[in-house]
Amino acid sequence: MGPMAETGSGDTNIAEQQLVDSLLVTLGLGALGSVRAYGGRHRNWAGATVSGTEVFVKRIAPGTPSGARTIGRLIALESSDWAPVPRPRCLGWNAETGVLAYELVAPARDGRRLADDGDFDEATAGRLGRLVARLHNATCPPWLDSSIPRLPPLDELDALPLEVYRNACAAELELWRLLQRDEALTAAIRSLCSPPGAALTPVHGDLRLDQFVISGSDVRLTDWDELRRGDPARDIGAFVGEWLFRSTLGIADAGGTAGHEEIVARGATRFEEVRPLVTAFWLAYLEDRREPDADLVRRSAAFAGWHQFDRLLAGAEEQSRLLPVERAAAGIGRTVLLAPRRFATTLGLVA
Repeated sequence: MGPMAETGSGDTNIAEQQLVDSLLVTLGLGALGSVRAYGGRHRNWAGATVSGTEVFVKRIAPGTPSGARTIGRLIALESSDWAPVPRPRCLGWNAETGVLAYELVAPARDGRRLADDGDFDEATAGRLGRLVARLHNATCPPWLDSSIPRLPPLDELDALPLEVYRNACAAELELWRLLQRDEALTAAIRSLCSPPGAALTPVHGDLRLDQFVISGSDVRLTDWDELRRGDPARDIGAFVGEWLFRSTLGIADAGGTAGHEEIVARGATRFEEVRPLVTAFWLAYLEDRREPDADLVRRSAAFAGWHQFDRLLAGAEEQSRLLPVERAAAGIGRTVLLAPRRFATTLGLVA
């Protein structure tokens, strides 16, 4: 694994530290010395063991069907010799505790950090496009999960489970109301999960800029929790959607006084600046991809629209309300989802 967003040096507890150290000692690496905690859907840490080995450790909480499936997917992957694209080397795991240890790729920067630093260029975008094409060209191994992805959450489009509703903050509920009351939007989201005639391939399933770890000429793809047989448009749309989301969320004034129309206009202008990156990714992808299906462009644009809601749902936790810029992102996502073919070229998915 490579660098991620650091959340603190003491963000762990004794019980979890013991689980992590137990695995690392069993692997002959020794316990962690100094440790840094990182944000994410699962608990993550990085640091050097007492033997001097730099490691990245993640824990997927066991005991739930979702956790068990994720652990099973990762162990199936790491138990095989299937490696269509480079990824950080897995050093070992404990299936019962849900702890997995990986080599820490350093020095390195992930794609999000490159973008934040202004160093993400068209050459880099092209390299990532070819990498994703190689993944989608790969043969699906027999152990590959073929279940329906957890996102979009189709059941929640009708009603939230009671436990989810009780634990949701005000901003999350506000976003769910926007989704559930919009029949055209929910229909468009549902159609993403049953595309007629789509050529299914291995897909990463949770592609974001920070999943690409770049060290010199070396690029590795990380976080394979959602690996499965699925629609390749999911990965392409996520890459496009990342740039669309960054363009919208990055332009609101600090005081939040910009109106909806102004936010959308400024976001469109900013996206035009990064659109060549999307096009470079897409063209490189097409050069290396074998036999993409005819509807891939439309579905990729639609997934870029869904990605706005994906990111909004992930960020709405612990917020008291949706900000105007977040409502604008939702509006942009809706517009693209309802007419993906119309906006494909605008998004950089050129013919």
